[in-house]
Amino acid sequence: MKYYFLFFLFLIFNPLLKAQSDKSNSWNEEIENSSDIIKPYVLSTHPLGIYISRLYHNFNVRSPEKYSFSFEVSSGNVVLPYVKSYELTDPNDREISKNIPWHTREFSFDLNKVPSKTKEFTADGVIRSYRFTFSLPITIHHELNFSLRANSLDRGKYPFSVFTSDETIEWFHRNIAGGKDPFSRYHYGINQAGISYKDENNKVLTMNNNDFRIPGIDINYNYYPELEMNKKHRIYLNFCAQLGINTSSYNPSADIGVSSSILKKMIVKDKNILSFGLSAGALRQHFIEYGDRVNISNQDFLYSFEALFDYKVKLRNNNRIAYGINYNFQTSYNKKKDLDYLVFTGERINTHWQKSIYHLYEDLEGWSFMCTYSTKRFSYFVYFREDLNLDNAPDFQTGIGLKMSIKRS
Repeated sequence: MKYYFLFFLFLIFNPLLKAQSDKSNSWNEEIENSSDIIKPYVLSTHPLGIYISRLYHNFNVRSPEKYSFSFEVSSGNVVLPYVKSYELTDPNDREISKNIPWHTREFSFDLNKVPSKTKEFTADGVIRSYRFTFSLPITIHHELNFSLRANSLDRGKYPFSVFTSDETIEWFHRNIAGGKDPFSRYHYGINQAGISYKDENNKVLTMNNNDFRIPGIDINYNYYPELEMNKKHRIYLNFCAQLGINTSSYNPSADIGVSSSILKKMIVKDKNILSFGLSAGALRQHFIEYGDRVNISNQDFLYSFEALFDYKVKLRNNNRIAYGINYNFQTSYNKKKDLDYLVFTGERINTHWQKSIYHLYEDLEGWSFMCTYSTKRFSYFVYFREDLNLDNAPDFQTGIGLKMSIKRS
């Protein structure tokens, strides 16, 4: 359904975009002078995903004129009750498992005797992501970005978690949508914090209340080619390469990725800019390994896709305010075909009790709404993100950030 919605929006805007093609070239100058789209790092604060590098999709059309520093903080509420999975290894058992619904397999095998590889996973609390980025424009067509990734875990109490605390989310469920305790927060205890994951090789990843980690750094190279369609149709391309260096003891490795974006821009009311962009990319995980790691993901490649609508309004004081909607898709952390051979066990408190591990084999999707206020040197931005699968890893996430530009001498 979501893909039809994106196509529907394209059909609406496409005639409007074509209608602008015969306007004054001064519009091109307006676009060039305010081409920067400030998109926060809207990827989910997933309890395992924070330890790996993931692609950042860039929607700018040229390298900025100024150096810039940005800092952003995001918070996501995670609730994943304990689940243990058994991946069957005997060919006969695997064939039988394929023909049995996942929720009855637990009663079809003697799990104390059946040959299998096991995983265990539980996570609870508010995961905070901190990202510090330095942007280095080389020329108008080339740019380098350096980002430091950091994360912490806490119980999410007031006043530090107004929107992502257990109390706020459960108030929303009781009074607006969802009903009483739909995800068993009160059953397991609110305001808890802890992450524990054991892979099939008995390697364990843990994170406790108030732990702070620096999982790695990302280096991005962005190339903005100059094409005839830039001025003629206001359609732009960019190409990006990413090196992610994971520094934690749980995932000592380096990832490499590539992505590309296409954007269409138009002027509305002679001063406001409407942008529509699509981006796709692929990340090769653990391209280089320099130590024993926890098997967070058994995929060699993670593929991702993003769509963005951005509407930038020019204010009377020449400052700007921008509103954006972003859709993000990423392939699953683990191979989907393995679901045919998995047996899940856990406390069956609700109908989605298996999600803690089951969601690791599902694609990730989320919508984000973003708002940015920009002056000549500073930009302030906020966003919230809603997960489309409602797997609570996390379901709801918020973020805030600041970007400061420094003019080159």
